[in-house]
Amino acid sequence: MSSALKPLSSQALRLSPGQRMGLATMLLDSLATTVDVDKRLLRELTKRAADLRSGKVKGLTTEQAYGFSL
Repeated sequence: MSSALKPLSSQALRLSPGQRMGLATMLLDSLATTVDVDKRLLRELTKRAADLRSGKVKGLTTEQAYGFSL
């Protein structure tokens, strides 16, 4: 990750789960207009985001995913 993204990612991780999901959805949606994006990957990521939003699957805590908590 570039050093320019570290403050942004730290700030994003302090958002509530719902706000993070909204941000993730917005970022995924923004990829739909990028020509270079693998459409299968975009569909899979969109499906996974929908599964998280609906409660079909449960996400991991920061500690579970990255080995530390904020």
